[in-house]
Amino acid sequence: FTQCTGTFPNEVTSFSFSPNPIIAGQNVTYTISVDNTATVQHGATFNITTYKQQQVMFNVVSDYCKNLIEGGYECPLEPGNYTFVFSDYMMTTPYDPKNTTIEFDSRTE
Repeated sequence: FTQCTGTFPNEVTSFSFSPNPIIAGQNVTYTISVDNTATVQHGATFNITTYKQQQVMFNVVSDYCKNLIEGGYECPLEPGNYTFVFSDYMMTTPYDPKNTTIEFDSRTE
């Protein structure tokens, strides 16, 4: 995890996932800590772009508040320090190689 350069009103201070490495076809548990100085309002989105060898593999735009609410958290999210834990299924495709570790880079905005 590397924080992007710049000044942001809401900053991710830590990010981790388990298992590591992620296994396609299984659940992944993410732990994310954030420092909010601005309220996250309904309608806010986040964008996750994943790259393999500098080529975009997929891009997902999600509703920030919807994801918080589905995870058992409240929205709007007032200023403060938070740690969120949530799980998601790691999708698979018929083209996934078997018994191979693949390195990806992801950018979340």
